[in-house]
Amino acid sequence: MITTLGGGVGAGKFLEGLYSEVNKETLNVIVNTADDFDIFNVRVSPDVDSVLHWLSGRINRKQGWGIRNDSFFHLIGSENSWFKLGDQDLEENIKKMNLIKRGLSLEEVIERQRKKLGIKKAKILPMTNDKVETYIFSGGKKIHFQEYLIKHKMRPKIERVFFSNIKKSKPPDSMLNLIAESRIIIFCPSNPIISIDPILAVPGVKSAIRKSKAIKVAISPIVSSKAFKGPVLKFMKFKNLKQSALGVAEFYTGLADYLMIDTLDSKLVSGISALGLKPIIKNIKMSNKSVSKGMARDILNISA
Repeated sequence: MITTLGGGVGAGKFLEGLYSEVNKETLNVIVNTADDFDIFNVRVSPDVDSVLHWLSGRINRKQGWGIRNDSFFHLIGSENSWFKLGDQDLEENIKKMNLIKRGLSLEEVIERQRKKLGIKKAKILPMTNDKVETYIFSGGKKIHFQEYLIKHKMRPKIERVFFSNIKKSKPPDSMLNLIAESRIIIFCPSNPIISIDPILAVPGVKSAIRKSKAIKVAISPIVSSKAFKGPVLKFMKFKNLKQSALGVAEFYTGLADYLMIDTLDSKLVSGISALGLKPIIKNIKMSNKSVSKGMARDILNISA
């Protein structure tokens, strides 16, 4: 059994390759839901939707998010046009909202979406069925992460990162058992602070990972001090972590056994090893699916 944790474009690209390489083993994809927020009178789960789009093959590859060839007519004249949710995406989120109003959990709705999209080889789980949101505090103001990222273009200074309701949240019923029973646990090349940390903050998750006998592999979202996507470096700096693959190693110390880094970062091997992680050197610049498939093969072939 293989279990992954992540969210965002980096996770989607890697999971596409991993999904192609998984044969008989069960693949569990645990997705960050602290990015979720209310807009257009629906609750949107950006990271969950992105994983569904990548694994179903309908992703807009040029953007790295959204549905290929989607339209945006509903945004015309909208005060929320800064958030580029497509018409088809909106329609699906309305259906999701209606199912939740009828009493289904987010996990159950995702399972319906997974089956409808023909994603047969993976189980997709939200990190929690409870409402959790990421907020950035800046200049005395509380800003939802989506607004910070897109509307404010990451300009405000980060004074605090807060996951609302996280201490009261619970993982889905099966999730901790899946972690415990996994052969390999993979931390996708996602933003450690914004995509991975919220999952780890759900009560019981971090301890379950530490107790698991699985091989634990993290993948750096940084190559040669440049992030794949988004404000990774800014949040690493805020957390006083080095803005490189070495900082990623600092974050995963005590959690991961291995860290996959790019060939351009081979000079960091000794520093990563000193932190107790075994470096795996590989081309991780996921310019196409063959690269992510190669990354997945190397990880799946690791033996205890």
